[in-house]
Amino acid sequence: MRIPALVVLAALSLSAGCGRSEARPSVAAPPKPPPPAPPAQSADPARPAPAQDHDTAADMVVAHALHEVSRLRELPPKGPVRGKLVSRAGMVAHVRRDMLSEVPADAMLGQAEMMFALGTVPPDFDYERSLMELMTAQLAGFYEPKDKTMYLSADLAPSERKMTLDHELVHALQDQYFGLGSLLDYRADASDSQSAVHALAEGGATSAMLDAMLAPKGKRATDLPDNAVGIEARGSIELSPAAAKVPDILKRSIVSAYVDGIRLVHWARRRGGWAAVDALWAHRPTTTEQLLHPEKLLAHEVGDSIAVPLPDPAGPSKVLYHDVEGEQSVRLVFEGWMPRAKAAKAASGWDGDRVAVFRDGRRIAFAWHLRYDTREGAQEWLEAFARGVLATARADRTGHADPIFVGPKAAHAAAKGGSVCRARRLAGPFAVVRSGRDVAVTAGPYLRNPTGPRSDGACAAALKWARAVVARGHP
Repeated sequence: MRIPALVVLAALSLSAGCGRSEARPSVAAPPKPPPPAPPAQSADPARPAPAQDHDTAADMVVAHALHEVSRLRELPPKGPVRGKLVSRAGMVAHVRRDMLSEVPADAMLGQAEMMFALGTVPPDFDYERSLMELMTAQLAGFYEPKDKTMYLSADLAPSERKMTLDHELVHALQDQYFGLGSLLDYRADASDSQSAVHALAEGGATSAMLDAMLAPKGKRATDLPDNAVGIEARGSIELSPAAAKVPDILKRSIVSAYVDGIRLVHWARRRGGWAAVDALWAHRPTTTEQLLHPEKLLAHEVGDSIAVPLPDPAGPSKVLYHDVEGEQSVRLVFEGWMPRAKAAKAASGWDGDRVAVFRDGRRIAFAWHLRYDTREGAQEWLEAFARGVLATARADRTGHADPIFVGPKAAHAAAKGGSVCRARRLAGPFAVVRSGRDVAVTAGPYLRNPTGPRSDGACAAALKWARAVVARGHP
């Protein structure tokens, strides 16, 4: 469930005992150069005055900020970064064009159908529209690796400009030293690995930005409790009016890059300063499991390679989308069904996974094959998914829009026999089966009708399909 990098622009403000900034800080909210001078009077009053060169002003602001940021981050710039003033609408249009040109339409649609099949978004969820709503409200600028340019909104206050430059120009340095732009170019089956890199990038940029914020008080980002960033980031995005229209799982996905990333970066900084963060880039995490558990990063622990799940013999057979989701995505799904700490515990122990969305015409189905480190852990996964099965089935029957939490005792009872399934009116049957260390999740098939989705399957077939998926094993 990786959100395109340029779109992950959650606002962030830190109180944490250090005082709140005068203006709304923004993790990815860009800077604003000084207001342009009034246009010079034209010698010929019948002709319009020449336009002010806003880009030159932006270049000067960015060059000055880059010098300061490179000192904070302890990485001398290898080259200049251009500045460009654009309107907020222009920035949103730029990011939208990039996203639509780089991310295949089937991948965007497949992720949306996966989230619907899991019961985490409503039937009318539109992935692109939700991202655009968040960007329109929160996007204030970004560093673009393709043309080495810092795009700046023209409507920010000076304090917002500084915090944005302190954050975004770290991304410019990451690009110059570590090739950030190419690392985040879309690749099939790379959501997990790219989410790990994206979090490392956001964690480093946020940490440097906080250093700049805290410097007048004689403190550094590493003096803050790590959970302060998570609490403030989650609260900040929830305050955005646009966030009210966006499903919780999308908001959690946005915030997770900053929260998980800063934990890893601060773990490294406390061990060896910014040089230790540079070492992280030299041997960067290849999975979100390594991102979330530094001891597994040090041990170079990687997950098993899992085959693309088999299609339902009685369902759609064409693969629309397949990917590796990783521990972070498992946790994000579980967070919709249980408290955050319990979700993190249930998701840990990941040892590989693969998802697939199948479509034939209007008929859609979803499968997810996951492997755990131990049989006991796989049973915990089964029971965590059972909470989702019971919750989404209940929500489907009642039309309830808010999360419905199911207690662990009910989930344990439902999953006692090694499997659980519930029929749903809209997204079809939702089945989970465990065998040894492996768990298979299947959802659907369902029909995407013009009037809305409706189930086109039954639990008996869904459980049979899940057993076939879990039995397939390694490719």
